[in-house]
Amino acid sequence: MTERPTLDALRCRVHKDRHREIGNWPARRLARPSAVYGTWLAVRLGLSAHQVTALAIAASLGGAGAIATGTRFGFVAGVVTLVLAFWLDHVDGQVARWRGTASLGGVYLDYLMHHVAALSLGFGLGHGLATRTADPRWSIAGFAIALGWTCLSLHNDCKYKAFFQRLKRETCRYRVVGGSGGRPAPAPRWPRVGLGILTWPAYKSCEPHVVLAALIVLAILAIFDPTAWLQLWRQGVLGMAILAPLLAIGRSMRAITRHTIETEFDRWFQPW
Repeated sequence: MTERPTLDALRCRVHKDRHREIGNWPARRLARPSAVYGTWLAVRLGLSAHQVTALAIAASLGGAGAIATGTRFGFVAGVVTLVLAFWLDHVDGQVARWRGTASLGGVYLDYLMHHVAALSLGFGLGHGLATRTADPRWSIAGFAIALGWTCLSLHNDCKYKAFFQRLKRETCRYRVVGGSGGRPAPAPRWPRVGLGILTWPAYKSCEPHVVLAALIVLAILAIFDPTAWLQLWRQGVLGMAILAPLLAIGRSMRAITRHTIETEFDRWFQPW
């Protein structure tokens, strides 16, 4: 493709099918439409999709590091950098689709970036408070958040690795009857009965785009109301240090005791 595309040409090629329907609200309404401008610049600069992903990883690490300084300026700068990382995470795929270089390696690098972001941000949030208050227990809280978020993120990765192991071992061939991820489906609603009344919003609070939205609010408070900012930062880290590991343990135990991995495999793959 040309190295000097127009915005209209990019919009016709770089978006996935139904990009306005699949995914979370910030991605559908903000990141994907605006990422076209970043794609326009990246293509003209000659950047590859992998290079853009590397920039997103660097931004994630830089944002977490800035928050870990414990200063107001560092916190605000860190959140701005994390927003940039979220945006670049949508630019890289568009660059790959424009250049026709989409590959499994690119998908792998993209998922790796998500795990790096969860680890670094979780620890940075706790360590920033430890730096500010000289209390090392906050670093332990940050480690707990990082561990919980990463385990939640790895849940599907480990599940798919188990799927692949069976697919390689079985001699018969399977046909895929579900789980392709390409069809939009109504987002699960907040259950009105059972334990889901509590666990549904708890899981939602750990999703990266929800965490980023909360950090944006905190960054605004850091500018206009430092006292409220510090108080909410402490409460948020303490609460998430308890919540994230418990959710990770609960999801793993549920997968094992209820045999949901086997059930999902049988639903996705059926022998010819």
